[in-house]
Amino acid sequence: MSKRFSKIGQSFSQLGQAFMLPIAILPVAGLLLGLGGALTNDAAVNAYPWLNQVWLQTVLKVMNFAGNAVFSNLALIFSIGLAVGLAKGDKGTAGLAGGVAYLVYTATISGLLQLFDPKNNIDTGVLGAIVIGSVVAYLHNHYRKTQLPQFLGFFGGSRFIPIISSLTAIVIGAIFFIIWPPIQSWLTSAGYAIAKMGSFGSFLYGFLLRLTGAVGLHHTIYPMFWYTALGGTAEVAGKTVVGAQNIFFAQLADPNHHGLFTYGTRFFAGRFATMMFGLPGAALAMYLCLPKRNRKKDGGLYLSGGLTSFLTGITEPLEYTFLFVAPWLYVIHAFLDGCSFWVADIMNIRIGNSFSGGLIDYLLFGVLQGRDKTNWPNVLLMGIIWFFLYFLIFTFCIKKFHVNIPGMKDDTDAGADAIMSNGPKTGNKLYDESMDIIAALGGRDNIQTVSACATRLRVSLKDNSKVNEGVFKKLGAPGVLKVAGGVQAILGGKADIYSQEINDILINPDTAPKDNKVIEPPKTNSKSKHIMQTLQLASPVNGRLIALSEVNDEVFSQKMMGEGFAIEPIDGIIYSPVSGVVVSIFKTKHALGIKTSSGLEVMIHMGLDTVELQGKPFNILVKEGDEVTPDTQIAKINLEQVKEAGKDPIILTLITNTNDYVANVKMLVPSGEEVKSHSDVFEVRTK
Repeated sequence: MSKRFSKIGQSFSQLGQAFMLPIAILPVAGLLLGLGGALTNDAAVNAYPWLNQVWLQTVLKVMNFAGNAVFSNLALIFSIGLAVGLAKGDKGTAGLAGGVAYLVYTATISGLLQLFDPKNNIDTGVLGAIVIGSVVAYLHNHYRKTQLPQFLGFFGGSRFIPIISSLTAIVIGAIFFIIWPPIQSWLTSAGYAIAKMGSFGSFLYGFLLRLTGAVGLHHTIYPMFWYTALGGTAEVAGKTVVGAQNIFFAQLADPNHHGLFTYGTRFFAGRFATMMFGLPGAALAMYLCLPKRNRKKDGGLYLSGGLTSFLTGITEPLEYTFLFVAPWLYVIHAFLDGCSFWVADIMNIRIGNSFSGGLIDYLLFGVLQGRDKTNWPNVLLMGIIWFFLYFLIFTFCIKKFHVNIPGMKDDTDAGADAIMSNGPKTGNKLYDESMDIIAALGGRDNIQTVSACATRLRVSLKDNSKVNEGVFKKLGAPGVLKVAGGVQAILGGKADIYSQEINDILINPDTAPKDNKVIEPPKTNSKSKHIMQTLQLASPVNGRLIALSEVNDEVFSQKMMGEGFAIEPIDGIIYSPVSGVVVSIFKTKHALGIKTSSGLEVMIHMGLDTVELQGKPFNILVKEGDEVTPDTQIAKINLEQVKEAGKDPIILTLITNTNDYVANVKMLVPSGEEVKSHSDVFEVRTK
C-alpha cells in the first residue's frame, strides 16, 4: 500500500512540475488583470473621478486586455504546458499536439451542442485541459517513433502525434458532451440549496466556490448568485434589482442609500480575509519551508504569488504551487475559505467587489464607502487571525507530510551531507564512495541487485523511496532516475567500477580493502591538448538521423550524458564518427570511447539497454590505443539479434565531456533525414 501511495505521490509531483511553466506567467498576468479590471470599472470611475483620465484609462484597459488574454485562455495554455512538461523528448511537438488537441476537443463539444442541444453550454475549464494534456503526453511518449507504411512515411514519427492526438480529442470531447451536463446540473441544484441556508449557506458557497476553482469550474457557481435572484432581490432607487452584484452596484450609485449594503454581499465579503491575508500567510509559510539555499532561487514564485493575491485577489499563481503536489492541502484551503465566508457573514462585513477580493477592491468598495455601509475594519481584525491561521497550518502540513512544493528539493541537502560525513574514511576513495552509495540506496537490506552499463549504475531495490539522490549528485552524477523497482544513477565511466566494488562489499561486508586503488580508465598513447576548434562529426552508420531529444531514454534525451545525436540504423556496420584514439571499450561491447586530439571525448553507444545482452550481438573490430578516422570500421552489430531481444538498436554518438569542452553544437542535417555513414551530420565548437 505504501508503494502505491508513493507512486501516486510521485505522479502528482510530476504533474505539479509540469504545470510550473504555465504557472510562472500567472503572477504578472494577474497583476495586469486585477489592476486594469478594478480601476476601469464604471462604478470605480464614477465614484472616483480622478481615474477618468483618457491616458490613464487607456493604459489600464490595455493592461486589462493583456492580463485577460492569459486567463481567458488558461485551459489552452495549461493543456500545452502539461503536454510539454510530461513529454520525455521532442517537447515542441508535444506542445503543438497539446494545443491542437485542446482546440479539437472544445470544437467537438461546441459542434455537438449545436447539433443536439443548442440552448445549453459546456465549459470544462482546466479539468478538460488536464485530461487532454495528460492523454497527449501519453500518446507522445508511446507513439512518437511510430513507423507507417512507406506511402504514408511522411506522417510517421513525431508528425504522427498531432494527428493521433486530434483524433483522440474528438473521442474525449464526445465523452465530456455526454457526462458533463449532469455534473453541471448538480452544481446548479447545489447553488439553489445553498442560497436558502443563511450563514451556513455562506460557508458552503465559499467552500464549493474554492473547491471548483481548482479546475476552473467556479464560473458555474458564482454567476448564479451575482446576477440572478439566487443572490437576492431589492428595491433600489425605485427599481427592482436582482443578483448580489447588481444590487450592490445599484446601491453604490444611489446617493440616497444609507446603512449597510445589501445582505447579498455575503457572496463577496468572505474573499477579502483569504485573498489579502490568508494566502499571503500561506505564501510566507511555503517560502520559509524551502531550504535556505533555495529561497533566493525559488522564493520569488511564492512572494510574487502572495503579492498578487493581496493586491488583486488573483489566487491561481499561488494555489497551483501546491494544488497538484498536495490536493488534500487544497481541500484544507477550500475549507478555510468557506469558514472565511461564514465568519464575514456573522461579523456583518458588507463589502462588494467588481473583480476579486484584493486590496484594490477592498479600498474602493470598503474603506472609501465608509464604515457605516461596509464594516470594513472587521476585515482587518479577521485578516490578522486568518494570516496566522494559514501560516501555521501550511507550515505544519508541509513539514509534517513533506509536501514537495516547487523549490523544496535541495541539491545540497543535509541528508546527503550526513551520509557522506558519517561514512567510512579508510583512505581508499573507491571503497569509501561505494559505502556512501550503499547508504544512499537505503542500506544493504534494501538492495537486491547491482549492475552497470556504459554510463549508469543500475540498482534493483525493495523500496526506492529510501534513495538519497543528493549523494549521487555529490559524486558527480548529472542525474538519477527512479524506475520501477529501483534506480539508475548516471556516473559515466565510473559506473562499472562502482558496480564491481559494491557487489564485492555486499558479498564480503566485513572485509575492507587495504590497498585497493581506484581503477583509472585506459590512457591514450598520444598526448592530447585542449585546442579551441570547430569539429564535424560524421554519421557512424547508414540510417535515419534523430535529434538526441527524441531518443526514448531520459538519460540521453535530457542530455545527462552530454550533447550528441542518434541514428536509427539500417545496417550493422559501425564506423568512427571522429578522428582520434580509442581509449575505452566496455566489457559488454555495447559502447566504446574515442578521444580526439583537441581533448573531445566521444562515446559510441550501440542500442538502448543492450548492456543486458552481455556483448552477444556486438563484434568490436578495434582495441584500446588504436588510432581511428571516420573511415575506420570500429564495430559490427547483429541488428536482428538486438531486435529479437526487444531492444532498440539506435546508435548514439555522445560527447561525454560537454560541460568542460563544448561551447555550442549544431545539427548539420534535419532530424528525420536519411544519412550515409562517413557524411558529416553534427558540428561542435569547443571552448
